[in-house]
Amino acid sequence: MSSMNRRQMLTASAASLAGLSAASQPAWTKVAQPFMPSKGPRKRVLYINDLSGDIDGLFATVHALLSPTIELRTIIGTGTNSPIETSARSLALGNELLGLMGLSQSVAMLKGLDADFASTAISSPAIQAIIDEAMRSDTKLPLYVAVGGGLSEVAEALRAEPRIAGRMTLVWIGGSSIPGASTKGEYNYQIDPGSVQYVFNKTSVPIWQISDAAYRTCMVSDTELQMYVAPCGKVGAWLYRKVSEMGEFMGRYGANTGETWTLGDNPLVLLTALNDWVPDAGRRYERTGSSEFEEVFVPLIQPDGSYVARDSGRKMRAYHRVDTRMMMQDFYAKLSAHYG
Repeated sequence: MSSMNRRQMLTASAASLAGLSAASQPAWTKVAQPFMPSKGPRKRVLYINDLSGDIDGLFATVHALLSPTIELRTIIGTGTNSPIETSARSLALGNELLGLMGLSQSVAMLKGLDADFASTAISSPAIQAIIDEAMRSDTKLPLYVAVGGGLSEVAEALRAEPRIAGRMTLVWIGGSSIPGASTKGEYNYQIDPGSVQYVFNKTSVPIWQISDAAYRTCMVSDTELQMYVAPCGKVGAWLYRKVSEMGEFMGRYGANTGETWTLGDNPLVLLTALNDWVPDAGRRYERTGSSEFEEVFVPLIQPDGSYVARDSGRKMRAYHRVDTRMMMQDFYAKLSAHYG
């Protein structure tokens, strides 16, 4: 499916909002015209996330869909190895979300994997979509594969076609801080440890890692979401309803979630769409401004999840801090501009 449909939708939305009379708006509402880049998108993005897991994946998906600087090629809904957080459920939620946003015919939605990475290779339409997108020769836009869960699909695609490692950048929410002792207890690593070990240890793909120390800082309050998300059309109400449902679900198991939530997957959008306005020399549009990272040698990950530091080989970006101010204000502003 062509991303042009998505860009046309956003342009039409901007024109529609710009044409509204001031008298038709509540006194407290100022609807801006959504931004559309005159030069078009800077990057292609394949977006992979466990949409049936924590609610942050749903918020990040909406943020990505409303960000015109990226050409969002495909969304892949994955599982978490939980019987209630399956790839089939992620697919259903993704399609529901696209329907609410009027994008069902504009962005491809595919079912990811539920199986652990094993010695026997797996093939699927989602894996093939990663390979096909990476091997394209009809575009100069660099490809970023943004993953908010396990690395099952990426590992299988790299195993099936190793050449794609040099044709994409992996942006991954997961793992523990590097350098560090171990990534064993981190949630996204635990979804499929074998796939992470394969990607880090056996491939040459460039990696940008947003570790648990960084993504746990992406906290928002429930009141923020009531004020800035819930009023924004059907999609805003739907997102906030998912927050309430999550709180109720966790409460049935004795958890008191309080009044904060962690939207730890939104850095996938921050680091792909909201880059500096000028390119790095020879580095495309990869300068991430106020989000801080360290370049380190990719560690060897042992079967028990422990890190073994290396002093040679390829380097990776290990993000220690992300710009939560810009990330969340951009998300709220885009929701308001399109649906406020």
